[in-house]
Amino acid sequence: MKFAPALLAIALSTGSVHAMTPHRSHSLSFAHFPTCSEGLVKAICVCRAADGSRRFGLCRSGRYCHTLNGACTQ
Repeated sequence: MKFAPALLAIALSTGSVHAMTPHRSHSLSFAHFPTCSEGLVKAICVCRAADGSRRFGLCRSGRYCHTLNGACTQ
């Protein structure tokens, strides 16, 4: 009967360690891509506004990055 309380203690400690670890998204984030420069984009990158604001867009190859407002256009 000593086995059940020991198993319960291990399960509870494992759960609390899991709860303390930060939860991260497994999807791709913008941090994985390089920052675009102004103009035509040749590879996937993040087009960030040059004014330091949080405006940005993900640009694909063949689009134009506008660093004035962080937008990608065709």
